[in-house]
Amino acid sequence: MSEVTEDEESGDYPSSSYAWYVVALLTIGYILSFLDRNILVLLVEPIKADFNLSDTQIGLLMGLAFSIFYATMGIPLGWLADNMKRRTLVAMGMLVWSAATCLSGYTKSFLSLFTARVAIGAGEATLSPCAISLISDMFPEGKRAKAIAVYSCALSIAAAFSFKLGAEILSWANTTDTSEMFLIGGLKPWQIVFVIVGAPGVILSALMMLVREPKRQIKKVEGEKPIKFSRAFSYYKENTGAFLGLSLLVGVMTIIAYSQGFVAAMFERTWGWTASEFGSRNSIGLLLFGPPTVLFSGWLIDRMHSKGVEDAAWKVFKVGFCLMVPLNTIYPLMPNPWIALFVSFSGIIGIATVTAAGVPAILKIIPGKIRAQSIAMYYMIISLCGLLLGPTTVGIISDAFGDPTMLRYAVALVPAVFGSIGLLCLPMINRIYLKQIKKEITL
Repeated sequence: MSEVTEDEESGDYPSSSYAWYVVALLTIGYILSFLDRNILVLLVEPIKADFNLSDTQIGLLMGLAFSIFYATMGIPLGWLADNMKRRTLVAMGMLVWSAATCLSGYTKSFLSLFTARVAIGAGEATLSPCAISLISDMFPEGKRAKAIAVYSCALSIAAAFSFKLGAEILSWANTTDTSEMFLIGGLKPWQIVFVIVGAPGVILSALMMLVREPKRQIKKVEGEKPIKFSRAFSYYKENTGAFLGLSLLVGVMTIIAYSQGFVAAMFERTWGWTASEFGSRNSIGLLLFGPPTVLFSGWLIDRMHSKGVEDAAWKVFKVGFCLMVPLNTIYPLMPNPWIALFVSFSGIIGIATVTAAGVPAILKIIPGKIRAQSIAMYYMIISLCGLLLGPTTVGIISDAFGDPTMLRYAVALVPAVFGSIGLLCLPMINRIYLKQIKKEITL
């Protein structure tokens, strides 16, 4: 089965060099977006101390606050991406989330920081539905997975940079007199970190406005009206098993990934590593294992697809999922920090593989005419899973233990429980997905 029944046969794509330039801009944007949302991981302890917060409240800042608009606004934004200029939506979103990150550095309470996190989520909601749609219209199917893999690499690169760059900025702010400096004078070190990491996105938003909107690579009848979301939703209802099943499995990945927002605090409470020490050391593994795994997975999917393996992305996905669950469960339980760190690096391979394979696998079972809406729905599901259940669950379990040093057990329980559920459901979802890709994709 192939998507070409509704999809790209015109061959009217932009030049390869320009297409990769746009992928580069989108990837940098994805890096900055993840950096801006993830930098909070390194700042847990000082924010908790200054605002007198519980682990549950920290979990709400990481999860609920960010997800309120990040997940729910993705669907209407996906519809807009299917029917208006996507580069404009991306540029506007970049400006919003970058400004909100900077403003996080001027917050004075839990409520004001919560509000800033809501705005960051609202801005970042524009990115991935538009980005995947843009990339899909710039590359034919046989080259698309590599381009999506490069874009997906941003997660691993940004995670590494958020730890390394955040650690360096935090260390600099702690040892430098910034009282007379423009914009950051009088701010605490953790506040300075927010202001500095948010600024570059403002510049990138201007560059994004200069991007040429590519031609949509779908067959349209003259005078055809835009697809209504109600019709797209009907498609999801008719194909619930494959679409929802795959999305929920990726949701397990995001639960595990976002639950690691407490990992820096875990290393500090369990083994005495400072946030700067953990950030510098952890960033090395993220860079060494994350991007290469994503790129290799994308290359492998394209390679298998060129040999006629229709479920190439799904095969790669399953391997990554089965690696991800056990490795991310056991590393917090290791006897010393160095062993824990190295085992966590192995867990990155599983997360990165699922990340790279998830989008190509979902694209295989959705019509081109509702691509951005479908990607928005996909990201809504996995974001709600990860952001609401990941960090918040860790925070609740940690507070229930009543001992801050037992945070490591809360971090281990989340992948153990949710990952086991995913593994039990995998055989059933496998049968449904393989049946789905044999159908003709129509709308």
